[in-house]
Amino acid sequence: MSPIPDFVVEMRKMIGHHPLWLPGVTAVITRGDGHVLMVKRADNGDWTPVTGIVDPGEEPAIAAAREALEETGVVISVDRLAAVSVLPEISYDNGDRAAYLDVTFACTWRSGEAYVADEESTDVRWWPIDDLPPMSAHMASRVAAGLANEREARFLAPTQPSGAACDTPAPDIVEALCPDRPVLGVDACRTGWVGVLLGPDGRATVHVAATIADLMELVRETVEPAVVAIDIPIGLPDHGVRQADVEARRQLVGKGSSLFSTLTRSAYEAPTYEQARAANLTATDGRSASAQAYALRAKILDVDAWLRSGPGVEVIEVHPELSFARMAGAPLLASKKDEEGSRARRETLHAHGVTAPAWFRGGGFGEDDLLDACAALWSAARHDRGASESFPSVPEVFADGLQAAIRV
Repeated sequence: MSPIPDFVVEMRKMIGHHPLWLPGVTAVITRGDGHVLMVKRADNGDWTPVTGIVDPGEEPAIAAAREALEETGVVISVDRLAAVSVLPEISYDNGDRAAYLDVTFACTWRSGEAYVADEESTDVRWWPIDDLPPMSAHMASRVAAGLANEREARFLAPTQPSGAACDTPAPDIVEALCPDRPVLGVDACRTGWVGVLLGPDGRATVHVAATIADLMELVRETVEPAVVAIDIPIGLPDHGVRQADVEARRQLVGKGSSLFSTLTRSAYEAPTYEQARAANLTATDGRSASAQAYALRAKILDVDAWLRSGPGVEVIEVHPELSFARMAGAPLLASKKDEEGSRARRETLHAHGVTAPAWFRGGGFGEDDLLDACAALWSAARHDRGASESFPSVPEVFADGLQAAIRV
């Protein structure tokens, strides 16, 4: 069997040496005894996991199982998606050029004795996981992803070169934010809550749930965050206004309208907006209740009940526009709902080492929700290392016993 798939040969007849964009798979195969299956490539002598090109119309997981059987004679199960990455364009000795999208899977050996089953390799061997042969950085990163006990797949951030460690940034590239402990930034969205979790490895993952308690349960399946920063009022006043809102708004010159005044507890506990207005007027000596502030009622009461039940984690209130203002040195005036505003927020996050995950339609949250959650996690990381600011400097405490302060 030729190492070059027939469909590639046919395309080369039409396009010559012009670049091809090809999907590939990597199978990191283990067998439960601390060994991983590796092949020694015939073309360059390198040791690598099983790799191959996906045929047209073929499922990547099926391609991984096929390549394992064709190259090594073993039958495997494909257990989970481990990583997705892109290799820079490669120029071959014959002039052909190609770039590869690699999909790495964690796999388990099921049957068969491993042997050199085709001409693409000269040796096949089970290597101890703690004594692997030398290999390229991108191959080592695939193996690491396949061996990691992680539920989410790894996606290489543009701030990090392939295989680079978080504490070794490439020249002229912003160093990734790597908190000492995991932190979680949370923002409300149309389906409930979206959270972005950032661990010491600098890799952000996205989690979505209907309630804040469900979101925390989902996150805790993999890690316990040290700090949760959430964009929602914490600590509802019994009378008057919160100083947190007053002082934080002063920091947002030209953007103060983005921070709604929190209503009183009696207003949020009122079942209708009309009743909430009446309750707030009574409790604040004539201050009305805005419809926008009351629209947050379900989300505020969700977090309020969760906090008063004892969440078991440090939770702080943040305001993303204030976080962005601190990162940028001034409030970001472009609307977070349009393309210019989204780009400005992504660039601001990137400048501070936070690569916002890719956003896609249908995820149950908007791109602005995702970016706000990223800004929240930036403040969470600052708070965890003792560098956050508090508005007011001494939090207010109302009858609910919760500290009312916006941190950044």
